[in-house]
Amino acid sequence: MPKHVPEVLIKNLKGLVLLLLGGCATSGGWQTESAGPEFKDGTRVLGELVLSATREQVLANEGLMRGWRDKMLVAGYTDADIVDNSEVTVFSFCYGHNSGVPLCAHHGHFVAHVPEELRAGLHFDTGQDVDGDLVEVELMRNANGDIVGKLIGVYRSAEDWSPCRSASLESGEVSSALMSLSGVGPPRAMWIECENVDQDGWVRHPVPGAPPSAGAPVSTWFKSMP
Repeated sequence: MPKHVPEVLIKNLKGLVLLLLGGCATSGGWQTESAGPEFKDGTRVLGELVLSATREQVLANEGLMRGWRDKMLVAGYTDADIVDNSEVTVFSFCYGHNSGVPLCAHHGHFVAHVPEELRAGLHFDTGQDVDGDLVEVELMRNANGDIVGKLIGVYRSAEDWSPCRSASLESGEVSSALMSLSGVGPPRAMWIECENVDQDGWVRHPVPGAPPSAGAPVSTWFKSMP
C-alpha cells in the first residue's frame, strides 16, 4: 500500500472514488471502449449516481465535464439544455493493483444528461456510506463517434439496491499469500454486483485488466436495446 494514502481513505473506498472523480478529467477512450465492439445506439449501462454538475462547471469544462459540452452540441443539444444539476456522473467500477499507484488508478464512469422531468428527487452518493440511486443511462454515438449518455430512469432507489449491491474483490488463499510475500498489499476494487438481473436484460461485462477475484469479477452491466 502506498504510504501516502491515509488509512481512513483505505477504509472508505467509496469516498476515495468520489475524491478521484472530482479531480479527474473524463477519459476520452473510456466511454467508447467500455461499450465493447458490439455496441449499438440505445445500449444502456447500469450505474450509481455520484456527482452532479453546475451549469458553470459544464461550460467551463471543469473536471469530469471536460469536453462534455462539445459532445452534447454535436449530439443536438444546445446551451439552453445545460442547467444546474442537468449533467451527472454515473459510477460503474474502480480498481487499483496496489503496486505503487493510487488505489483507484482505473475507474469507470459515464457522464449523462438528465431530462427535466427526471431531475427531482434523485439521490447522489455522498461518500460517507450513503449510496446514490442506481440508474439506467442510454448511450448514443454523436456524429463524431463520441458516446453521449442520457439518464432514462432509476433502476433501484438509494434506499434499497436489491438485487444489487456494492462489491469488492474476494481473494483466494493462493493470491492472498502471493500478495503478502510481494510486500505491496492486495489489489482493491469496487463495482456494482447484481444477481438475477438477466431477466431485466442486463448482461455482465467483466472489466479487462482488472484484478482477479475468487468471487464475482469486476464488471459493468450493459443492456442492448433492439
